[in-house]
Amino acid sequence: FFRLAREAIGDDESARFATWLVATYPFAVFFGAFYTESLYLLGAVGAFYHFRRRELWAAGAWGLLVGFTRPNGCFLSFPLAVMAVMPWLPVWLGGGASDAPERGADRRSLAALLPALLSAAMPGIAVLLYSAFIWQLMGNPIAWAAGHAAWGREYNGLTAIIVDRYKWLVEQGLYAYFSQVPADLLNSLGALFVLVATIPAARRLGLAYAVFLLVNLLPPMAEGGMLSIGRLSSVMFPAFIWFATVIPVRQRPGWLATFMAVQAFNAALFYTWRELF
Repeated sequence: FFRLAREAIGDDESARFATWLVATYPFAVFFGAFYTESLYLLGAVGAFYHFRRRELWAAGAWGLLVGFTRPNGCFLSFPLAVMAVMPWLPVWLGGGASDAPERGADRRSLAALLPALLSAAMPGIAVLLYSAFIWQLMGNPIAWAAGHAAWGREYNGLTAIIVDRYKWLVEQGLYAYFSQVPADLLNSLGALFVLVATIPAARRLGLAYAVFLLVNLLPPMAEGGMLSIGRLSSVMFPAFIWFATVIPVRQRPGWLATFMAVQAFNAALFYTWRELF
């Protein structure tokens, strides 16, 4: 992650700060729990890092890992596909780093595009392989979707999220919201962090990074509301890279201390079986 951040923003100190932000993020507590976040973050960062360098075999291998990590890992194929077609897109969609490897003019050929698209497809291929295995095992290739439904993931759309919380605030009040559903508040803050970062990340890093944020955030929100959104936001590495570029140096220790304090609070909630995820 540090190497990717350093290449993307060209500043060692900001890249180091971004790495600390990921480690101290309040929901980074799940990196040390029995969840897929740590593997997903590793695979996604590895895929982006090697794809930028046109090391397509390595990028495809990391993408394959992401697809095997969890079903929505297939969404990684979308930002990687954007990186594959970046030579044909307007320069401004590539973000601030005009010398990014994926934007070279020598990549504007079918011979260069097809291997890149194949590499980008690896997360989706991994999910198909996993579904085929489940099909052979249980007779239903998407039996894993029933597990999601058991956790309360049903499609309600994005509008329901806004309407439900508006009604809560109007009928119960702000204090009641904070005191009675603190887990919802914490998860909402994680979602807000990613949403705020999306457009600046697109401008600073490129369209592919913004696509990564949106495809990892909006579908889970539409199918489950704020359930686990804070945990899912912990792998949104482009948001941390962008955030590291806008925080003044003198404020960085304060942000890290605050992040660590909230992570300790989240750990206390999680490891004492209180609602968090």
